[in-house]
Amino acid sequence: MESMFEDDISILRQEALGPSEVWLDGPGDPSLGDDMCSASHFALITAYGDIKERLGGLERENATLRRRLKVYEIKYPLISDFGEEHGFSLYEIKDGSLLEVEKVSLQQRLNQFQHELQKNKEQEEQLGEMIQAYEKLCVEKSDLETELGEMRALVETHLRQICGLEQQLRQQQGLRDAAFSNLSPPPAPAPPCADLDLHYLALRGGSGLSHAGWPGPTPSVSDLERRRLEEALEAAQGEARGAQLREEQLQAECERLQGELKQLQETRAQDLASNQSERDMAWVKRVGDDQVNLALAYTELTEELGRLRELSSLQGKILRTLLQEQARSGGQRHSPLSQR
Repeated sequence: MESMFEDDISILRQEALGPSEVWLDGPGDPSLGDDMCSASHFALITAYGDIKERLGGLERENATLRRRLKVYEIKYPLISDFGEEHGFSLYEIKDGSLLEVEKVSLQQRLNQFQHELQKNKEQEEQLGEMIQAYEKLCVEKSDLETELGEMRALVETHLRQICGLEQQLRQQQGLRDAAFSNLSPPPAPAPPCADLDLHYLALRGGSGLSHAGWPGPTPSVSDLERRRLEEALEAAQGEARGAQLREEQLQAECERLQGELKQLQETRAQDLASNQSERDMAWVKRVGDDQVNLALAYTELTEELGRLRELSSLQGKILRTLLQEQARSGGQRHSPLSQR
C-alpha cells in the first residue's frame, strides 16, 4: 500500500518527469496570464497538500491497524492459522462469498453447540433430581436403621423378661414337686412334653389331673399367682412375636433400600462418566466461541482494510484526474526550473 501511495505522489515530483517533460502551466508560460497561472498553480498546490495530508492520515491509520493485527496475531495465534487455512489476504478481497460461507458454517456450528448445551443442562437437572432422591433414600435408611436398633433392644428386653418368667416358673415347679414328694410316693415318670405350657397344665392341681387315690395336695403357690405369671408369659411371647415380625419387615425394607441405593450408585457412576464428556464438549464450545470471535475480528479488520484500499484508490484517481485536466488545459509543458 505504501508503494501505491508513493506511485501516486511521485506524479507531482520533478524526479518522476522524463527529460523532455516539463510542468504544465508553469509561471513562464506566455500563453496564459500571470493571474491565471498563479491561480491554477495555487489550486494544484492546495489540492496536492490536502491529498498529501489525507494520505498521511491514512498511512497512520494503516500503521495502527497493522500494529493491532500484529497484537492479535501474537495474542491469538489461531487468527493467522485461520487466515492461512482459508486463503484470506490482508490487502486483497476478491470475493465476499467465502466470508458468507464461513459465516454460515460458523453459525451452524454455534447452533449445534447451543443444542448440545441445552441437552447437557437437561441431563444436569436429571442428575440433580437423582442426587436428591439418593439423599432422601439415605435419610430413610438411617431412620429405619435407628428404628431397627430400637426394635432389637425392645426384643432383647422382652427376651430377658421371658427368661426371668421361665426361671420363676421353674422355681415354682421345683417347690411344688418338692411338696408333692413329701406328701405322696413318687409317681411314674411322665413322657417329656415339648410344649412348656402343656407341662405346666399337667402340673395344675385338680380332681381331673390328680393321680387316682391321691389326696388333693395343697400347693405352696396360689393358682392366681401362677395364672398371672402364665398370662404375663403369653403376653411377653406375643410381644416378642410382634417384634420379630416388625424386625423382618424392617430387614426387608432395608434390603429394598440397599437395592435402590446400589442402582442409584450405578446410575451416578454412569452420569459421572457422561459428565466427563460434557466437560469435553464445554471445552470444545469455548474453543469454538474463541474461533468465532477471532473470525469476526479478522473479518472486521479485512473489511476496514478493504475500505481503506478503496479510499486510497479513489484518491489516486482524483489526483490523476487533476493532473490530466492540467495537461489538457495547456498546449505544452514547461518545467518550473527552466523559468528561473
